[in-house]
Amino acid sequence: MDDKSYPYSPGSQKVDTSIEAAELIKAGADTIRKRVLDIIINKGTFGATADEVAELLGLSPFTVRPRVTELYKQDKISRKDKRKNSSGRLAYVYVVSKSYVNEEYTKKGV
Repeated sequence: MDDKSYPYSPGSQKVDTSIEAAELIKAGADTIRKRVLDIIINKGTFGATADEVAELLGLSPFTVRPRVTELYKQDKISRKDKRKNSSGRLAYVYVVSKSYVNEEYTKKGV
């Protein structure tokens, strides 16, 4: 696993402004990603949409959604179903993935 490339680090297009933006967010992305994962873990089987997580963290959905996508692509969270978000549109509900739970138990020797 290369922790310096997407989805372990913010992605970018092959355009200088996109690359620069990804570099600027990189330092905070790990912290935000961890906070997003903590919220989703704490929501249990009810799960949370990206917008719900953003509201709970007091952050913009535009900041949170990419971190949710990264966690999904890392297989740390999975999509459970869909429900309406505050805009009335259907959004994926995320829960912690079985593979992440198994990985954490393995790390702890359970």
